[in-house]
Amino acid sequence: MMNRFTEKLYQKFPYPLQNISVSLYGLKLRRQRYNRSFQFMLEKLKRSEWESKFEILEHQNRNAIRIIHHAYETVPFYKSWYDEHGVNLKQIQNIDDLKNLPILKKDYIKKNPEQFISSSFQKGKLIRTLTSGTTGTPLEVFQTQESINLQWAVFWRARARFGLTIHDKHLMFGARIPVTQSHQSPPFWRHDYFNNRVYISTNHISEKTLPFIIEYLNEHEFDFYVGYPSAIYHLARLIKENDNRIFNRPKIIVFGSDAISSSQSELIKTVFGVPLTEFYGMVEFAGTMGHCEHKNFHVDHEHCYIEHSAINGSGSQKLIMTGWGNDAMPFIRYDVGDYGTPVESDCTCGRQTPIFSSIDGRMEDYITTPDGRKLTGMNQVLKYGRNVLEIQLHQKHLHEIEFNIVPDIYFNEDDKKPLIREFRKRAGNQIQIKFNLVNEIKKTSKGKFKAVISEIDS
Repeated sequence: MMNRFTEKLYQKFPYPLQNISVSLYGLKLRRQRYNRSFQFMLEKLKRSEWESKFEILEHQNRNAIRIIHHAYETVPFYKSWYDEHGVNLKQIQNIDDLKNLPILKKDYIKKNPEQFISSSFQKGKLIRTLTSGTTGTPLEVFQTQESINLQWAVFWRARARFGLTIHDKHLMFGARIPVTQSHQSPPFWRHDYFNNRVYISTNHISEKTLPFIIEYLNEHEFDFYVGYPSAIYHLARLIKENDNRIFNRPKIIVFGSDAISSSQSELIKTVFGVPLTEFYGMVEFAGTMGHCEHKNFHVDHEHCYIEHSAINGSGSQKLIMTGWGNDAMPFIRYDVGDYGTPVESDCTCGRQTPIFSSIDGRMEDYITTPDGRKLTGMNQVLKYGRNVLEIQLHQKHLHEIEFNIVPDIYFNEDDKKPLIREFRKRAGNQIQIKFNLVNEIKKTSKGKFKAVISEIDS
């Protein structure tokens, strides 16, 4: 992540130097993610995904008990919290006993961030990441180097099911800003040569830029596209509405970060003419699932256990996650705010892991700009919310956006500045910004928090 000085310097660079800058940052990420430990973990995961139900259960029981004891002994929050709730760790013998532990909410972590770091590690030597996901509660997450390697090995294990490797060329539909809003002529993408990827600016996808984007896609080959499905859908819809075609197609499109409807997925599949797959995960590394060849989500049992409980008699169930892939900051019985539909029968792919047919509740609205762009990935704005308990973007009018904020006692005017800055980077200056400080933000009928709401017709 760039600091303010390097970001301003980057924006002044010409296109070739920006590609070099993006690539150098990509080299740093590559060394961090894909070292020898990553390769070892990936090969091990490719074997363990075929374990028997007995082996899976044994693995989960052993590791769940280990992480609970580790958390109680080294993480200040869990020590005091479990004592307060009268938890007797001797009575936690297997994953079925996890229900005797209290459920962890995001706001607990937000209020006590330092209390969640294990005393077994020096904070300065951990890797820090900001996240808000789709819950509107910004968090700092600290990970070990081994956790980063395992997390990316899990990601690539899911992609390997479809023949993809870390060497494949891919087009990234992310939420970061490789191209500023002041840049109104192509190219609207930047190259990360060390990771063999091109980062397209999703904030520049519009009717005006469409001819340039289509020309670029038809002149360059990519093994796969990956990123926000909402951004890919926006591009696909523009292509269809303007009666354009993509001839140079990738092998597959990999969804991640948010969710879209089945009809939107079908439009993407029709426009690009390739298979789709999806991966579910989060920075907290509390639980992950990846599609198999039969489009079922398989729980990555090697580092997590996912409970589910019925809500209002519907098929969709609340997900509660326990992860043991990151000893520096473990998440135990974590309510991430998402829902899923479990499948009781075995998957025909042959894997014996628990499966879900769908992950629900991550779908967010677009922010529509006056010049017709549809902005996605607003979690990259919300994660800059400082001294807030919850935060939501609400667009009622085309030329205005509202930040609904549940502040903590330290919130002040200066805390608005990074939110304004990050929103302006993506949306430009045509939309007025309004701040509403509230006691609570209304949830959906299922109790789900929506971080982005738009009342603008799409």
